[in-house]
Amino acid sequence: MIAVVQRVARAEVRVAGAQPAGIGRGLVILVGVARDDGEADAEWLARKCLSLRILEDAEGQMNLGLAEAGGEVLVVSQFTLLGDCVKGRRPSWSRAGDPRAAEALYERFVAHLRSGPFRVATGVFQAKMAVELVNDGPVTLIIDSHQWHGRPGGRPPEGGMVVDALPRASAAEAGRRLLRGGSEPLYLASRSPRRRHLLQMLGARFSVLEPDEDGGGPRPGETPAAYAVRQAETKALSVAERVAEGVVLGADTIVCLDGAVLEKPSDAGEAAAYLRRLSGRAHEVYTGIALARVPGLGRASAVERSRVVFADLDESTIADYVATKEPLDKAGAYGIQGYGALLVAAIEGCYFNVMGLPLARLRALFREFETARR
Repeated sequence: MIAVVQRVARAEVRVAGAQPAGIGRGLVILVGVARDDGEADAEWLARKCLSLRILEDAEGQMNLGLAEAGGEVLVVSQFTLLGDCVKGRRPSWSRAGDPRAAEALYERFVAHLRSGPFRVATGVFQAKMAVELVNDGPVTLIIDSHQWHGRPGGRPPEGGMVVDALPRASAAEAGRRLLRGGSEPLYLASRSPRRRHLLQMLGARFSVLEPDEDGGGPRPGETPAAYAVRQAETKALSVAERVAEGVVLGADTIVCLDGAVLEKPSDAGEAAAYLRRLSGRAHEVYTGIALARVPGLGRASAVERSRVVFADLDESTIADYVATKEPLDKAGAYGIQGYGALLVAAIEGCYFNVMGLPLARLRALFREFETARR
């Protein structure tokens, strides 16, 4: 499969007799299906498109993915991408897939995209369409699944080998089952793009609903672990009240130093003050996770703790890190998945817990939650 990906400020596709489908800031993806393409191509291409970090951050750099930027996707089928123009003056369409098979793979590609937390609009397969867009940059990329070294039937990279033990058509579903066995709709009650990315990484199907409440600050005598769990439960229950059916996942991560909770800094000055306190010292990161089922409001919760040791930070390092703006929306004023990784000397415990969602603990909680229902 071939995709032409364009970063856009806005886009719209019009089909005669149908309402236009449009998006704001995001990506337009033109997709062509080749004769020998299969489910593995559709899955790989969708994941590749979703993983692109080509949307601009506040500094005008290509640092943001769709979820972080709040972007949208418009998908348009385009078999002409398979046209061979090397010989003659009329393109050859010999590489293009059979329309019936191509439509099925196009729909699978769209379904994989819709497993993410953002809106996906589409054109109509095989219809005559008018596409209008504002290419932002301009930024245009071409992605061909036939260049993927792990493609079934493809050639391995020089000096390497292809290892593909499972049939690719079932790999995504098997991966989803590793996280959770239930088939109920899953809702993430969180504003954190890091948690969205981690669930997307595992191929989870979920929707994002931001919680109305977060539980407030720590209560007198409340332990950091209890505080993190209470926050997660409050978020989960806040969203559970707004859905008719499904499972809601809430999570909250806190940084604790000498028994004091370091919340998200209010400004650059407080971020720098936090980093001075963390410099050269060990601190704890707690993430509370909570599940709530609707209807019935079955509940389960857990907490994960990791110990993080910071390197010694001089004032120049602190100033440079604060200047990246990364610390401003993160508990403890750092993110281990970004520039903050350069500040961390050691970790004891779960790395993903420090990112904001302890995946192994979450899997165990799903198992406990689903077993209790039987």
